[in-house]
Amino acid sequence: MKILMNACLAAFFAAASVAQAQTPREIDWLELMPPEDLKALEAMGEIDHGGVMQNEALTSTKTVAKMNGAKGKIPGYIVPVTFDDRGHITELFLVPYFGACIHLPPPPPNQIIYIKPRKALPPSQIWDAYWAIGTVRIAKTENEMALSSYSMDLERIEIIDE
Repeated sequence: MKILMNACLAAFFAAASVAQAQTPREIDWLELMPPEDLKALEAMGEIDHGGVMQNEALTSTKTVAKMNGAKGKIPGYIVPVTFDDRGHITELFLVPYFGACIHLPPPPPNQIIYIKPRKALPPSQIWDAYWAIGTVRIAKTENEMALSSYSMDLERIEIIDE
């Protein structure tokens, strides 16, 4: 009986360990921002969307070294950058809030993640929130739409169920 109980406990812990290993850790957007940039943004108070950006933290490309190679999932909104001939998304930016890169000012570059999926993504509902799951890299990407300080090696993208 004792052997059976130990075997059951071992199986339970092994299954729990596998489940935990398969569940990617959640990455918070603020982990991508150096503490000094966050302090500068907090000190600003309210952002004037019609004014000139005066605070360096709003345009900072500074990164957090320990986030290079971080594996996990991060919530965000898709901003399509390029499409293939079928209208599928071949490049995108992941941003922390809806409407980013459309409204002024856009998020700081260290709050924008560039993603070039291995396989083009079907057209999406850009107002939906998604989990981007993969490995974060420090890599500057700039185009006419935005500048980002990070990229992601995307494993998969999933809609966030409420």
